[in-house]
Amino acid sequence: MSMLDVTGLNAHYGDSHILFDVALRVDRNEVVALLGRNGAGKSTMLKSLMGVVKPSSGSILFDGEQIAGRKSHTIARAGMQLVHEDRRIFGSLNVEENLVLAGLTAKGRWPLDRVYEIFPRLKERRTSRGTDLSGGEQQMLAIGRALVRDPKIILLDEPFEGLAPVIVQDLVRTCRELAMAGQTIILVEQNIAAALTLATRAYIINNGHIAHEGPTGEIRAQPELLQRYLGV
Repeated sequence: MSMLDVTGLNAHYGDSHILFDVALRVDRNEVVALLGRNGAGKSTMLKSLMGVVKPSSGSILFDGEQIAGRKSHTIARAGMQLVHEDRRIFGSLNVEENLVLAGLTAKGRWPLDRVYEIFPRLKERRTSRGTDLSGGEQQMLAIGRALVRDPKIILLDEPFEGLAPVIVQDLVRTCRELAMAGQTIILVEQNIAAALTLATRAYIINNGHIAHEGPTGEIRAQPELLQRYLGV
């Protein structure tokens, strides 16, 4: 059974129909990328999975359990974590306080040393407030807060946006190590090269519809597909 199985998913913002009968699956220990132009519906897809946006209709089976329409905190307790595009760390709290707070309600939270092993920079900055961190450090903290809850699946929304190339390389490497260790990940990312490097399979979303699905190697080998739907 897939870790995540979505069928017939529709989502609206008010009167605007954003997602149209979307179907996707994510297997256990798999990294899947959602690709598409700005406004295609990628972030809405993640928010619908997480319960931030309530789907209009459709089924979301997560680890065999129906979660469509449930509240975000219930879905989080079931083992899903969304790392928002705007990171949403607590700027007035230091790094360690952010991590401790994130793990308070988790069933099997990680020891902090496990997070620090993945992100040594966070250990160096553990007494620094969120507002004093660089963009890359804030992104590390946002991912660390998700990991500390020992999630079954992590949804990453534009994790590399606005970061220097060297920081992106470090984060891609870290995400690859997490994947090799068995972490299931769904990645939304405008950096197509980074996304195709990290993911094993990808869905291309165009105007709220799934336009294409396949292995990332196959997609990389079709420049006309990338041009048509992604403009690259």
